[in-house]
Amino acid sequence: MFLPLIQKYKRFIPRFKGLLFKMIYSHTNFKVGKNFQCNSFPEVTIDKNSKIIIGDNVLFRRNVELRAHNNSKIIFGNNIRVDRGVRILSANKSEINIKEGVRIGLYSVFNGGDSIYIGEKSLISGFVYLQTSMHKFNKNIDIQNQGYSHLPIHIDKDVWLGTHAVILPGCDLAEGAIIGSNAVVTKRVDKGVIVGGVPAKKINNRC
Repeated sequence: MFLPLIQKYKRFIPRFKGLLFKMIYSHTNFKVGKNFQCNSFPEVTIDKNSKIIIGDNVLFRRNVELRAHNNSKIIFGNNIRVDRGVRILSANKSEINIKEGVRIGLYSVFNGGDSIYIGEKSLISGFVYLQTSMHKFNKNIDIQNQGYSHLPIHIDKDVWLGTHAVILPGCDLAEGAIIGSNAVVTKRVDKGVIVGGVPAKKINNRC
């Protein structure tokens, strides 16, 4: 008797929280589209010259963190789902552009010192790490004092990143590529190719 009411209540709460979040947080450099839903308010840090844009029909689970610094942008397309604990950071003049229909698994991290592009309908599993910056490591200088080098990451549409995959600066993953669990990608992956290992190497073609 009460089960349908409980289920209806559970469906209502993310919609209500999403609407409340939109009413409170929307302003000039932070825009939220239609039918935004969230299980808890995302933690947001945004500098005055940065932008965050969330499209229509986007769902955030619990404890999502968004940080936009300097002159950077974070852009979500429509129909995107972001699981709990995901952290997305943009800095410098980077743009993190997540296109329509992307799914992002729990506790994944996008570190956007440079730009990150994720194409339509790509699937990012849990605990994936996209890293666009690296510490410089010249001799006779403490690594902490050397700063960073940056290169963008481009992920085309219909790409699948397995659990715990790591994508390093400058990587280009072509349409339909599959990255195996725990793989560390250091270079381009061609269209429809399946890679795995550390560093990642071709193991098959997508059927």
